[in-house]
Amino acid sequence: MPTPPFQAPTGTADRIDLSAFMPLRLAEQMLLRAFVDDDIARVGLRRPLMPSASISVRGALVAHLARHAGAARRVQLVGAWIEGALDLRDASVPEGLWFFRCVFDASPCFDGARIGGSLSFPGCLLPGLRAEDCTVAGDVALNAGCTVRRDVRLARATVGGDLNCGRLQLSSGERVDMQVPRRLVADGASVAGDALLTDGFESDGDVRLVGLRLVGDLRASSARLSGHVNGDGRRSDALNLDLARVAGNVSLNRGFSAAGGVRLKRARIDGDLDCTQAAFDAFGDMGWRGAVAFALDRARVGGTLMLARLKQPLSRATLADASVGTLHDDDTSWGESLVLDGFAYRQLAAAAPASSGFRIEWLTRQEPAHMGRDFRPQPWQQLIRAFQRMGLAGAARDVAVASEVQLRRAGRIGAHLPRGWRWLPRLAHRGFGVLTGYGHRPWRLAWALATLWLASAGLFTLAAERGAIVPTVSLQAGDLRNAVCAPGEGGTVDWTRCTALPPAYPAFGALAFSLEHALPFVEPQQRRLWTVSAAHAGSLVWGEGARFVAALEVGLGWAACGLALLCLVAPLTRNRAVA
Repeated sequence: MPTPPFQAPTGTADRIDLSAFMPLRLAEQMLLRAFVDDDIARVGLRRPLMPSASISVRGALVAHLARHAGAARRVQLVGAWIEGALDLRDASVPEGLWFFRCVFDASPCFDGARIGGSLSFPGCLLPGLRAEDCTVAGDVALNAGCTVRRDVRLARATVGGDLNCGRLQLSSGERVDMQVPRRLVADGASVAGDALLTDGFESDGDVRLVGLRLVGDLRASSARLSGHVNGDGRRSDALNLDLARVAGNVSLNRGFSAAGGVRLKRARIDGDLDCTQAAFDAFGDMGWRGAVAFALDRARVGGTLMLARLKQPLSRATLADASVGTLHDDDTSWGESLVLDGFAYRQLAAAAPASSGFRIEWLTRQEPAHMGRDFRPQPWQQLIRAFQRMGLAGAARDVAVASEVQLRRAGRIGAHLPRGWRWLPRLAHRGFGVLTGYGHRPWRLAWALATLWLASAGLFTLAAERGAIVPTVSLQAGDLRNAVCAPGEGGTVDWTRCTALPPAYPAFGALAFSLEHALPFVEPQQRRLWTVSAAHAGSLVWGEGARFVAALEVGLGWAACGLALLCLVAPLTRNRAVA
């Protein structure tokens, strides 16, 4: 005769056909009684080490009960050995499933399932877990010391609560399997709560969260991730968050360690990205083959990017076209071969170094190609804008000057000219920098012009004593060609002190005479009344010397005016280029 269906205890109207599972094992009977009473089936207190008749429960029976769950009735199992597959593919499960310290000898499968509550495996041991395209109304919990030997597949899953992987161990614990990649794969998953990879979460394979949609925070504090090493020694990414959308914060901090690349390319994070005290490239092997340890290309972080107190400086990091609200870094943050082209930030954090020396040294750590022929000006312009927003005009000028120097060193000045002519614009560029700081330090030009003015005035005074400065002849005061002045010591005539000049004739002023040569638009009328004449000088050297200085002062004066105009125009040109 067929085994009669299992009769629920008195007072329970529901009847569940269990004929396919008769006779029931001891642990299965405990599960059924707890199931109909909505109680926890405490088969054992600890996670079992091996199966036995007293603790073994067939996975097919668990799946059968899960399908017949209802209000105030669900599967809750502690300390059991789940034998065989727990297969709920495309099933509709009215309530949640809770397993604590259970061992599964086959990977549970929930692909395409619809679960009305939470799916929880705290402290369990599983070969793997498949829940792709699954919808879970509550939490998905692989926490409290849960161990998974192979992959956890949650691609395109929808989780109504948290994805809780606190203290999850994604590791076989066997060295012979180190070449086997083990992954947490949640590509395209949607989580209405938080994603928690905390409290010592550990994975010896890739963690892929590509395209994750997260309403809460992603927290991976103290997580230890190690990318898969393939046959030729290349290490894969430890954490991949490309295209992720996180409405809260992302925390890779306080002991977070990644041996392998950490990728957040084109990710969108509305809050902060906190990497304080993180260890990127924990094994130091990323640079062997030119791999990227930290990639934030084209990502958007609405809050603060925190890269302070890192365990080792970030080398071979790329932040190309990334945008963050505030940058918080320090002297532990940056290594070599950085890609910063397009990296934008509104300001530096209050605790971040704001000295121009530190920031210029930071920018010189860029990829060597970006400091040479493929020079990228954007990182320099971005830093200048940030300093200006912060009211640090002096630091902004220092960076602007350093940018021009680097531009010349990279060979970009005059690069469009034939090789034989490139020295000329480079020399002019260097002179513009020395005299005006490339337009950012125009007071240098004022000091240089003042020095030229005073030095020339002193020379003109000495030249006048030796007869090299004479009055002009066609003046309103009359013709002075017949004027006779007594010679002074050495037989020279000092025309500036000649008593034969009419009393109304304006006296010679060396300062005004020099100023009128140095500044073309200043006219105190000294050049109309007095001139340099080598023919009247007692010494040809003084005459020709004074004439040369006068001509040099005129030329340098015009050049100074041109530089002053360029100082006014250059900032406007730069601002349009930056905008």
